[in-house]
Amino acid sequence: MQEIVAAAKTIEAVFTPAGIAVWQNNGIPANQTIPHVHFHVAGTLEEGGTNWGDVDELAVAETDAIAARLLPVVKTFE
Repeated sequence: MQEIVAAAKTIEAVFTPAGIAVWQNNGIPANQTIPHVHFHVAGTLEEGGTNWGDVDELAVAETDAIAARLLPVVKTFE
């Protein structure tokens, strides 16, 4: 739970979303293909909630750039 809190605080500090959503999916009916426990932590949309659907695949360079923005901040919350 501490890591989830740190992730939420980091997303809020870096992206300043309207809110933060935390959820967890379990089982095939919840679209989980490999059974394991994990949590999603994401900023919400201005009108609330999140988008459910396909997510655009980003290039590794783009995800590395996002990580570079998040990493220094998340370390302050750990």
